[in-house]
Amino acid sequence: MSTATPTYDVFISHGARDREFATDVAHRLAAEGLQPFYDASIAIGEDVSKAIWDALAECRAFIVIVSPDSTPDAMRTVELGAATAWHKPIFVLLNGSASFRLPEALQQFQAYPRNRVDEVLPHIRQTFEPITDEDRKLLAELYSDIDIPADQLNQSPRELQELVNRFNVGSKRQLSGSRILSELLRMRKQSKLPRLGTRRRISKP
Repeated sequence: MSTATPTYDVFISHGARDREFATDVAHRLAAEGLQPFYDASIAIGEDVSKAIWDALAECRAFIVIVSPDSTPDAMRTVELGAATAWHKPIFVLLNGSASFRLPEALQQFQAYPRNRVDEVLPHIRQTFEPITDEDRKLLAELYSDIDIPADQLNQSPRELQELVNRFNVGSKRQLSGSRILSELLRMRKQSKLPRLGTRRRISKP
């Protein structure tokens, strides 16, 4: 029997030296009912780049772990850049003294020492605006009408904005493009999006 592929709520970006702390943070998130993504989430034989891209795109919050002994490598810089570009809520966790100087790219974000990790969890929870099954049904219909694959919508700003506007009018919500794109990618992973190919126009709200 096949196992459903998980969708990830929180992306944990960390270096090799911070792996133990990242594992501890992941366990704390899981205990709160959140699905974390970190290096141990990648299965043997899985396409690493695709796994990271999918998790980054669908996550609802981004945690980056830094320590005095670890400097951001190229991969973590790319991960942070993607999270910033997609307007993900970003949280910095310090694995070490709270007095060490953060890299310049992280100085704009709130940083928490490791003994205050539990303070981050409620802030992450607050970033999750609930979406109902009716909302997802409407989103699937509008997605079918736009007729552009979810992973290509990020490169189609006009169509993405059209989708955002129509969804927010129809659902009476105010979700951002990044949140709607994240939800589409999660729905696709859960096989809850219609197949594209037959364009079916529906009335605009």
